[in-house]
Amino acid sequence: MRPRRRLLGALLLALVVLAGVRYAISGASSGSPEASLATVLARDGLRVDPDTVLWLAEDDGPWALRPALFLAHAEGELDDVWYAEVRPGRGGAVLDVTSVANLTKSASSAEERLSRAGDHAVFLSRTGDQIDALTVLDLRGEDPEATASFTAVQRVQHAISNLQETGRTAGFGRVRYQRHETGSDADLRADATHVALIEGEHTVMELELATLALREGAERVDVQEHVPGQPGGITWVVDTVRNLSFVGPEPIEWLENRVFAVQDWWDRTRYALLGGEDTQEAVAAELGVTREDVQAQMSEERRALLTAAEAELGWPPPAMQPVITDDPVAGEGEWIPVIDDPFVNQYPGAPPAFVQGFVRPDVERPYVRVYVTMWDPRQVQLRVVPGTREPQSATGEVGQGRIPRDERTVRTLVAAFNGGFQAMHGEFGMMAERRVYLPPKPWAATVAVFDDGTVGMGSWPAPSWRGQYFDENLANRQIPEGMIEMRQNLTTMVEDGVWNPWERWWWGAAPQESEEQTFTYRSGLCLTQEGFLAFFWGSSLGPEALGQAMVSARCARAMHLDMNSGHCGFEFFRPYRQGATGDDAPPPVQRVHAEYEHDGELPQSPGWRVRGRKAVRSMAMRFPRYLARDPRDFFYLTLRPTLPGPALAGATESEGRFSSTGLPHAGWPYAFARTRSAETWIVRIDPRRAVPAPLHRAVGEDAPRLLGGFTGASSGAISLYATRASIGHEIAIGRAGPDDLVLLSGAPLADGAAAAVGVDRDGFLVYAEGGDVRAALTRAGVTDAIALGDDVRLALAGEGGAAAPDGETARDLSAEPALALYAAQRAAAEVIFPDNAPMPYSRWGYLQGQRVRYFPDHPPRFSREAEGEETSPQ
Repeated sequence: MRPRRRLLGALLLALVVLAGVRYAISGASSGSPEASLATVLARDGLRVDPDTVLWLAEDDGPWALRPALFLAHAEGELDDVWYAEVRPGRGGAVLDVTSVANLTKSASSAEERLSRAGDHAVFLSRTGDQIDALTVLDLRGEDPEATASFTAVQRVQHAISNLQETGRTAGFGRVRYQRHETGSDADLRADATHVALIEGEHTVMELELATLALREGAERVDVQEHVPGQPGGITWVVDTVRNLSFVGPEPIEWLENRVFAVQDWWDRTRYALLGGEDTQEAVAAELGVTREDVQAQMSEERRALLTAAEAELGWPPPAMQPVITDDPVAGEGEWIPVIDDPFVNQYPGAPPAFVQGFVRPDVERPYVRVYVTMWDPRQVQLRVVPGTREPQSATGEVGQGRIPRDERTVRTLVAAFNGGFQAMHGEFGMMAERRVYLPPKPWAATVAVFDDGTVGMGSWPAPSWRGQYFDENLANRQIPEGMIEMRQNLTTMVEDGVWNPWERWWWGAAPQESEEQTFTYRSGLCLTQEGFLAFFWGSSLGPEALGQAMVSARCARAMHLDMNSGHCGFEFFRPYRQGATGDDAPPPVQRVHAEYEHDGELPQSPGWRVRGRKAVRSMAMRFPRYLARDPRDFFYLTLRPTLPGPALAGATESEGRFSSTGLPHAGWPYAFARTRSAETWIVRIDPRRAVPAPLHRAVGEDAPRLLGGFTGASSGAISLYATRASIGHEIAIGRAGPDDLVLLSGAPLADGAAAAVGVDRDGFLVYAEGGDVRAALTRAGVTDAIALGDDVRLALAGEGGAAAPDGETARDLSAEPALALYAAQRAAAEVIFPDNAPMPYSRWGYLQGQRVRYFPDHPPRFSREAEGEETSPQ
């Protein structure tokens, strides 16, 4: 060692100098570690409250990092919970601070009362002057079970995402207890085993930390557990690089634009030199079927359903109008019904709920095809799901990223598809199950779901406030009563057959100085003039080509959804119980092609399996994607049961099959269907079409048309009652609660009852009269029913007056009935805010582009000017 003394001394001196320089740049000495930490972070504009610092480990000397939680905020913002790792020095000094991460990012809520509770930390969230949530952080990290289904690669990906978002690879387990009724003040009491929220002398909630189970107050809160979604492949890489502070979104957009521009040049050159593939063969391979195949294989019963003569059915709609007319392709624009598909759920006895087709929308790129998957919203219900990471609410709430697993949703699940842009690309509004995650932006393209199931599309109204700044509270007040879900993205692509009426330039993945849009995978959603909904998907697409496809499909309102191959796709599903038989069993399949088909257990649903397939085989996103939790928001679709519905158990060709012929209706779907079981008449009633009087008044429709009702005056110990559900009402038999709506009352069903009414598993009311009522209801799948009084009977309105289910016995509906049934009048899908006329960018761009919580770390690196106005809302 002696010859190396000088070298070692020089190295030691260099280390001392480097440590000194590092300390001068990154360290501070302000009397205590807490104050020194505040001083260091103040250099980056972060104001730390030293009194809130919670040290998560002991001080093990200057070479060991000491993790900490604390409350802090940037200038003009509210307190969030932050994490950092601190290298302590002597005398209360701090040598370095690393891994700084904002854990809550709740721009509209202030976190407070940060406290340690054993292996957990707890804090409260205050929105305005109200405390609306308590959150528990598990300091040991996320529950390993949450990622048990991940592959080894996905677990590494998730650890990297955790490091970016929380400052450590293990992350934090997180459960938020969202209060139904908020209060202006509360006392938080926490020890190593329990946490309690107390208002005055009243305990609002109390939970055990070991299990995170509520011992008190479970009925007063929603429990929101943060469970990670599965990361994707290249999409995860792009998002991870984009989120690096020294990169940001603009270079990624620039790179994507350049790469896709080269790809587009190559595609056009290759087509010019070599021509393209056979379009008919390519479409058949992509969809897995041809229109001729479907027509040849279709049963007469299915053909009758599809070609029903009733004008009110109107399904499928007329064919799409081709854009390229000088080189026609057979089958272009025509609809192929999705019918008798072993991978697609279908309600018994109903017309096909989906059709598919294609159109070539780009004259300069005739090889480009847009595939359209259209559904009938009278048969299919649209819903919205917030992702586990995207978007995070401005108040700190996070989504579950998963399709609900209740019995009815699982049984009727039929499809799912991608949502819109990430919040960093415009912060467009998002609401699910009445919970606002991001406030609505003025003039943004919007798809919404109302509490009666109606789907609306349109452009959001102008701001209801004066001034040039976005007001989140006032924006949320614009949400109409009855709207429970909403997703926005950009401005409307098509309105009343006009492409880009809002004169937008930026449609994603293009830097602002670019002279040309990016040609890549794009997706969209539209409401047609006939009232149907459609999903659009294609590759090598610019926004105008996507818009032209929407014009071809006669879209009344259309919006751009997500883009790029890993983010866009549509999946069909067919759930079934293990060992299911009859209508509940799926048809056999010879082989499952893993690249575009699936058959396996349904996660988090014991006893259930699910089949699925891509709507178009070349869709490149992770598959199946939406059966597990997903980091990003998406839509899912469920079947809406329609009459006449399945036959009775043990039905024959002449007995037990329901028919709607000769019964009063409110258009299609039908309101009533009837059949006979021996001497018993059975009538199914769809309460969404023949709306019970109390529910009809809740919908608020005017001038209702009477379809029928129950005569007399009902009374009894148990009731047929309606309970508010996430959409509409669920009708049940039993003892009604204080908030339930009683429809009819009667006695428990017993042998010998002359008439009874119950509810089947599809939510239909089932009325039985004459003969063996109990046995008939059992054949109809009814397990709970009430026996009606002697004067309470079903009467169906008709031109010659009301009649019994047999169609011959007259009944009187002129007196006040026990329960009137009125015709539903609202369409299943409609244009919302129809008077909101398009306007130039100079009116809508500045206000719509303002931020709520995803504030850029730096100004845009690229800019583009046109007529003195910046043309991108970024």
